[in-house]
Amino acid sequence: MINVIQRRLLNSSARNSSTSRNIFRPSTQTNKDEPNNKLHSGLCMNPHPAKRDKGGEDAATVTESFIALADGVGGWADSGVDPADYSRQLCKNIQHLIKYDDATKYMRNPQSLCVDAVELTKTVTGSSTCVIASMDKEAPVLYTSNLGDSGYLLIRKQGKDLVTVFRSVEQTHGFNFPFQIGTDGDDPLTADTNLHEVDHNDILIMGTDGLFDNLFDEKIIDLVAPFVRGKEALEDPNLIANVIAQEAEKRSRDTYYLSPFAKSAKEQSYDFMGGKEDDITIAVAQVKLANKGNE
Repeated sequence: MINVIQRRLLNSSARNSSTSRNIFRPSTQTNKDEPNNKLHSGLCMNPHPAKRDKGGEDAATVTESFIALADGVGGWADSGVDPADYSRQLCKNIQHLIKYDDATKYMRNPQSLCVDAVELTKTVTGSSTCVIASMDKEAPVLYTSNLGDSGYLLIRKQGKDLVTVFRSVEQTHGFNFPFQIGTDGDDPLTADTNLHEVDHNDILIMGTDGLFDNLFDEKIIDLVAPFVRGKEALEDPNLIANVIAQEAEKRSRDTYYLSPFAKSAKEQSYDFMGGKEDDITIAVAQVKLANKGNE
């Protein structure tokens, strides 16, 4: 009998072909013995059911040092523009800059990576949110840049428990109106930037608003916890990203659920109950410090 996790993987594998055009990974060979700090990462993209055939409107770039997620602003569809055009090109340009420019200059300043990628994407109509994390190859430091309502959780195992080290803050002009870069958008220099001193095996959960609108932080941590029970290392970050994405999608369809989005709506005097169907993109990464070897 197929267990729950196997079923989730079978369901997600059917979406891989449609979302592959939205994922950018520089095709460079890396030396696994190279003594650099790295991010051991996995990614899951669950497009909105109505946008699944085209792969959704989120995009991502993933390397051992950088993770970037972009969420194309859906309102452009009303003007006949595919919201995926901008997010895809932005992440493609982020990939290009990491691969062909001096990636070390972006390692400690992911905001500048966003700024330069926006400049390269200025001929494309549209806009998106953008969250970027970069791992310093030498120092135990994670740098982040976040513009809009995507975000991240940095969590750490203390004893048997997982605790929140940091939770990003959304940037919005108003309810359901995030900061965005692109056509008539916000200055990428307004992105919220942070520097985090990290420990070996710290866990980074990054997501577009499809994650954080549907799952509270405590639930996300509860979903990760079984994978580090009795051990420190994450064996399969892709699997964990899939498990979280499937739970977020399930909650997004629950019309009786007081979701984070519904809670925020009520705080702004809007009458809304339930989850919020959306593209759901999640990256799960574990910090691997070079001086810790394979611990």
